[in-house]
Amino acid sequence: MKARLALVGLGTWAAQGHLPVYQGPRLAPYLEVAGLCSRDLSRAKAWCQRFGVAKGYDDFAAMLAEIQPNFVAVTTPDHAHTEYVVMALEAGAHVLVEKPLALSWDDCQRIDQAAKSSQRQVLTLFHKRSDPLWAEARQRILASQYGHLQMALASIQNPLAVPAGGYFSSELAAQSSPNWFLGTHFYDLLRYMTGCDPVEVRAYGHRKVLPEHGVDTLDSVKTDVLFQRPGQHEVASVSLMLSWNLPDPSTSLTKQAMQLHFERGELELDGTRRGFAEFGVGQYRDVNPYFMRSTDQGLQGYGASYLEDAIYSLLMDDYRPSVPLADLADAWWATALASAVDQSLANGGRSVTVQRPGEVVG
Repeated sequence: MKARLALVGLGTWAAQGHLPVYQGPRLAPYLEVAGLCSRDLSRAKAWCQRFGVAKGYDDFAAMLAEIQPNFVAVTTPDHAHTEYVVMALEAGAHVLVEKPLALSWDDCQRIDQAAKSSQRQVLTLFHKRSDPLWAEARQRILASQYGHLQMALASIQNPLAVPAGGYFSSELAAQSSPNWFLGTHFYDLLRYMTGCDPVEVRAYGHRKVLPEHGVDTLDSVKTDVLFQRPGQHEVASVSLMLSWNLPDPSTSLTKQAMQLHFERGELELDGTRRGFAEFGVGQYRDVNPYFMRSTDQGLQGYGASYLEDAIYSLLMDDYRPSVPLADLADAWWATALASAVDQSLANGGRSVTVQRPGEVVG
């Protein structure tokens, strides 16, 4: 008998990533997408026709009660995760939720308590962990090949088309920011790659271009974070540039890079070009063929493999994912750092201590 999955939040990534993967040849023998939920019932019904799903809903509680899913995928915008995650846990489902887990430390605590009470798992989908670029860097760093991290520069940026174009509506983009939509990816990635936790942050923001495009949020955020490996005294200083206002058209939907300086060496990581550029008639773009691509065997690439690993790890007790999946503690750390960034922004760039997550369920 197949496990039942319900999905809430019908946006770009649900259509391009989640549903094709869940219904792809590697998961279809084990998994049935049994229901889709949206604020707009007509949208949910249209998507059901498009993806061959039995029923659409605009009432999440009704969907949970009727379908009784084993798994719930939460792909709603950043600000609308917590209630759906908690409700799904209380209904007895495991949860896969897009990053960030939640937008506050207190909401992470609510989710953790619900997971403990229900004895269900929450996996936050930080898919960059499966990217071969960052995975190889992590392996080299944790092998102590270079010694302690001393300082780093990191940047992750989107063109205006993401917050003010067709990726998601301006109404919803205004309830997020480069800090949450982009920063949380790298906040998790830096912990994952280096084994260090954030302890203190200063942040500075700019707000001009996006409001002019009808999106009342920050154009860009610069953060300076002190990281420290648990039980050690050495502190690493990391500067991150996060922006949502690169001009359109851009050669890449996501521009990203890191330069990590250690006691005995340095890593330069180009997540944008990867030495792969495509030239066509009237077009030039940087290509990331490792993220997601269509094949005869369905979608492949690390965007698909992370979703598959998450499902398989919930289906099979002895399954070993290709990379360590982000657990509740990992996701809570990313939210804790992003929350500290917001606090610093609200206080004119003053230094803010990152509030450590509580004792979380595994």
